[in-house]
Amino acid sequence: MRSTPMKVLVTGANGHIGCNVVRELLSKGYEVKAFVRKNSNLKGLEGLDIEYAYGDVMQLDTLAPAALGCERIIHLAAVYKTIAQTAEEIVEPAVIGSKNIFEAAKQAGIKRVVYTSSVASIGFSNSPDHMRDGNDWNDDAQNPYYVAKTQSEKVAQQLSREYDIELIVLCPALVLGAYDYRVTPSNQLVMDWLNGIGQTYRGGLNLVDVRDVAAAHVAALEKGENRKRYVLGGDNMIVKDIGLLLKKISGIKPMHLAMPRAITLIFASIVESVSKLIGIRPLFTKDLVYEVIDRYGFYDCSDTNATFGIKPRNTEACLKSSIKWLSENGKIKASVLKKIKDKL
Repeated sequence: MRSTPMKVLVTGANGHIGCNVVRELLSKGYEVKAFVRKNSNLKGLEGLDIEYAYGDVMQLDTLAPAALGCERIIHLAAVYKTIAQTAEEIVEPAVIGSKNIFEAAKQAGIKRVVYTSSVASIGFSNSPDHMRDGNDWNDDAQNPYYVAKTQSEKVAQQLSREYDIELIVLCPALVLGAYDYRVTPSNQLVMDWLNGIGQTYRGGLNLVDVRDVAAAHVAALEKGENRKRYVLGGDNMIVKDIGLLLKKISGIKPMHLAMPRAITLIFASIVESVSKLIGIRPLFTKDLVYEVIDRYGFYDCSDTNATFGIKPRNTEACLKSSIKWLSENGKIKASVLKKIKDKL
């Protein structure tokens, strides 16, 4: 029997998933060392009994000392955005971060890394009848975020073998829920639908509650097969049907973009070009449209749920959690909030 709790280094601890993982770790009796950048927004970690280590995953000289004294690493730190000025600002931190995590783990004698990837590295299918799983790779990634997740995870797999360090890879679907202070693209999807600036589109998605994602991360400290990839997800749903479910919950029905893939790609190219010309951030880009329009993010998560003992919340619960968080944190327009407040 252990005499002291296991100490876990959590990179990106102040991010959306990170804040929830830290809470889950504390609830299960683990000690937490939160690895965050100096001057980061730590609002999501306020009042928690944790130790801080400051640095950047791109700087090994700050990461390696932070790993000392820890027995596990949960690597969450990443640039999560699907629209960027350059691909390098997303891809480079992901790849270098993967290399440094394993070097730090090696120097600290850490034997297991729980690595947060994404379904972006799994990819979408072309048919709603085909579900992908941890054996699939995104071999045609175009969007920088999808490229970053795929390339960095392959680096992690390689270094796991070279350094003989156990690796458990978790690939969450679209993660919704609380403590998302910067509003990630996942919660932003719901925010934009409610605020009338986003559209549903032809294709399918899988939404997962951040609390279920956090529970799987903590379970993966002890469970899971070495170097296996586990998809964390909930229900597989057509995007338009998710919009209808949002209407049932909130009374707000998102606009629907009914254009087929080929026409949407042309439209996205025009939007992207005009946005660059006038110096504004485009609502969507051609490479992002390439990944998702008329594509289906449908996944078989049965093995994941059995391995980690997870019973994912359904899509309605995920949406309600996101709406509640966005509403309480001033992310919903006042005119919209007035309409939906009695439904929350």
